[in-house]
Amino acid sequence: MRTRRVRSGALALFALATVVAACSGSSGSSPSPAASLTANPWQLSAVTVKAPAFQGVVPADQQASYTITFKADGSAEIKADCNQVSATYTSTPEGGLTIDLGGSTLVACPEGSLSDQYLAGLANASRYAISGSDLKITGKNDEGTLEFVAAK
Repeated sequence: MRTRRVRSGALALFALATVVAACSGSSGSSPSPAASLTANPWQLSAVTVKAPAFQGVVPADQQASYTITFKADGSAEIKADCNQVSATYTSTPEGGLTIDLGGSTLVACPEGSLSDQYLAGLANASRYAISGSDLKITGKNDEGTLEFVAAK
């Protein structure tokens, strides 16, 4: 009789530990999006991409036309000049980042728009780093970088 109670108690403790681990997210699932990415909307301040080849600083008065807002649920809202783009993303605490672009409005942006370069850079994302109010997204194989400032 005593052996049965000890075994039942051990099984109950094991079951409780399993439930606690599942609820705390330590069950082997993907990490949730990094809180620092979701802290604020980001405005593009500089672009360097290899395909299409481009490097330049985004003038302060145009930065609000190129934004990304990372949401805690893994979605992102992107403003690429005259178009709105939906996306999903995954990030790791070590700085890994992937962005999957989704649906977009299809407005023809004016000549000189950085929309194509911006979206190409986001689609190529592989890593991110935040320093103060600056975000830097680096592309796969160092194919380019996007630099952001926190939106005011």
